[in-house]
Amino acid sequence: MSEISLKQLRCFVAVYTERSFTRAAKRLGLAQSPVSQAVAALETQLGVTLFQRGGRDVTPTAAAEALYPEAVEIRRRAEGLQRLASAASEQPATRVLRIGSVSSLFSSALPALIRSDALAPFAVDVSDGSNADLTTSVDDGDLDVALLRDLSPDSDRHVVAFRERLCVAVAEGHELAGREAISTDELRDHPLVLFDRGRAPLAFDLTVGAFLRSGNPLRIASRVTSEQAMLGLVSCGLGVALVPQSLAVHPWPGVAFRELQDAEHSYPLAVRVTAGDPLGLLEPLTASLRSWASAHALIS
Repeated sequence: MSEISLKQLRCFVAVYTERSFTRAAKRLGLAQSPVSQAVAALETQLGVTLFQRGGRDVTPTAAAEALYPEAVEIRRRAEGLQRLASAASEQPATRVLRIGSVSSLFSSALPALIRSDALAPFAVDVSDGSNADLTTSVDDGDLDVALLRDLSPDSDRHVVAFRERLCVAVAEGHELAGREAISTDELRDHPLVLFDRGRAPLAFDLTVGAFLRSGNPLRIASRVTSEQAMLGLVSCGLGVALVPQSLAVHPWPGVAFRELQDAEHSYPLAVRVTAGDPLGLLEPLTASLRSWASAHALIS
C-alpha cells in the first residue's frame, strides 16, 4: 500500500465536517477536483468507502466515522513536529496547546483559565475568532479546544460550562448609570450598540429577543464584531449595550455595568474539543470555567 499523505487526511477531514466536497474545497481554498481525487485515493489505499455520494451532500460511512478522530490526531501530531524539533534544540519539549476563544473571554475568564492547574502542563497558543470559525478549526484539528458562545447539544466533546445573564453597559455619565437595575422599557429611547449577526448570531438574537419580549422597538446605533468594540463605543456615549455579566468582572474605562431587570441565565459558554478528546481537556477545562463563574457569582 502506498503512503497516506497529510493532504489526503486534510481533505478527508474537511469533507467529513462539511458533508460536501464542494464546501470542503471552498474551505480548503482548492478546486473540487483535487479534493475528490485525494479522498478517492485514500479510499483506494484503505480499501474502504468513506462516503456515500449522492446529490449535493455526502454521508460518512462507518469506516469514515472510525477514521475521523484518528485523522484529526495524526494531523495534529504531524503539524506539531516542527515546534517540537525547534523547542528540543533549546529546552525540553513542552506540548503546545492550541486554544481558540470568542473575544468576550479575553478580558474575563480566559486569563484565569490559562493560569489554572488544568493548563499547567502546556505551552498555550491562543487565537480568537467567531463561533463558526472556531468550531470549524477544532473539528478540523487545527485547534485542540475552542471556547464558544454556542447552544449546540452536549456531546462527548462539546459541553456548556455555564450560562450567565446579560447586563446593561452604559457610559459612566449616562442618565441611567445611577440605577442599580435597568429594564428594557427604560432603554427603548436610547440607541443600541449590538453585535453583527453574522459574527455572533446568538448574542444578536438574545439582545433582540429581550426587546421583543417587552414589546419595545430597537434603535440601532452601530453593529460591531467584538465586545471590546462595543464597550469602546459605549464609553464614548454613542449608545448602550447588552453584554455578558462576565465582562463586568473587571472595570472598563468610562463604562458602568448595571443589572438587566428580569434577565435570565441564557448566555452560554461552551467548551469544544477535537474528536476523541485525545488530551483529556473537556472535563478539567469545563470544571475550571464553572469554578471561575461560581467564584464571580455569575451562576447560582
